[in-house]
Amino acid sequence: MITIKEVNNPKETKAFVKFPWLVYRNDPYWVPPLIAEQINFFYPEKNPYYQHSKVQLLMAYEDDRPVGRMSVHENILHCQKYREQMGFFGFFECFDNFSAAQALFDYAKKWLTNLGYSSMRGPANFSINGEYSVLVAGFDSSPMVMMTYNPPYYPKLLEQYGFSSSQEMYAFGHKVEEGLPENTLALAQAVRKKYPDLVMREMDVNQLEKEAKIVHKIYTEAWNENWSASPMSEQEMVKLAKELKMIIDPSLAFILEYQNKPIGFSLTVPDANQALKTANGRLWPFGLIKILLKKRCLDSFRVLAMGVLKEYRHHGFDALFYQQTLENAQRKGYRFAEMSMINESNLPMRRVLERLGAKIYKTYRMYDLKF
Repeated sequence: MITIKEVNNPKETKAFVKFPWLVYRNDPYWVPPLIAEQINFFYPEKNPYYQHSKVQLLMAYEDDRPVGRMSVHENILHCQKYREQMGFFGFFECFDNFSAAQALFDYAKKWLTNLGYSSMRGPANFSINGEYSVLVAGFDSSPMVMMTYNPPYYPKLLEQYGFSSSQEMYAFGHKVEEGLPENTLALAQAVRKKYPDLVMREMDVNQLEKEAKIVHKIYTEAWNENWSASPMSEQEMVKLAKELKMIIDPSLAFILEYQNKPIGFSLTVPDANQALKTANGRLWPFGLIKILLKKRCLDSFRVLAMGVLKEYRHHGFDALFYQQTLENAQRKGYRFAEMSMINESNLPMRRVLERLGAKIYKTYRMYDLKF
């Protein structure tokens, strides 16, 4: 018999965080999260998401043995924007046990119904501004930083319950040594010549909170029309920036200014997962040493986010980001680039990446359930 228990104290939170070690015990591609960081994520006083939305963590047990976990939560900012009564689930981990998954989703559906919601989307941890979606193709390598990974049977569990696909997303891969097409390089050169007042500068990691607020303003407008784009509070953006500070490479992160006004940004980060994988979730006693040693030889990166204010689009400014990022990456010895997430419905962006020579190498999916 499956029993669902709400997670309501530090001991239960720790059990929630450590459950994935049971699911991925023999999986060579799984990247263990940092246990302490995950626990802090679920403390309301340390996560600004709790300032606007309710969250409940759930654990599934079969004869007192943990068999699954999940969060069920609101996203008030999403609902205000789209004027829909949609709840969310996230942090879904489960053995290949439909009864366990069914019990978790039944409980989540009841929890959301009691709050007046009529549908559920996920997985999202807690929103699409964080880690989200189910991996459905590309299980032959580890995920990049802030990307999800799961056993191949997860889509089956969701679809068997009644979830349907709401959007597919892609991760594009590109070998750094291949560089960029000549026409992209020519466009970047032409843009620089046409707009002499255009300045692209590296983000100042010593002024990260200030830079995060600049990025937040651009991100909010530039991503507003993307599928299911979820508003992000300024506090949440600052929190994310502080979390990335340890791994950010300033030579891969840019602010674009025109006539002294910030109009765009590009945030690319080294694939810290290559280092995190060696720590097995712990910074002490030797995890931090392993991470720092591995960090020196990271050879991959992820283009995490890029955006230009609407009034400055279609001028070729994105070509400057591509050119500078690839040039700096080649100079520093990076070998592989990932561009993600790219929505299936975002045809313009997909065409740009295809013209750059990038290819889809992983596919992800978001699911919806109406009730």
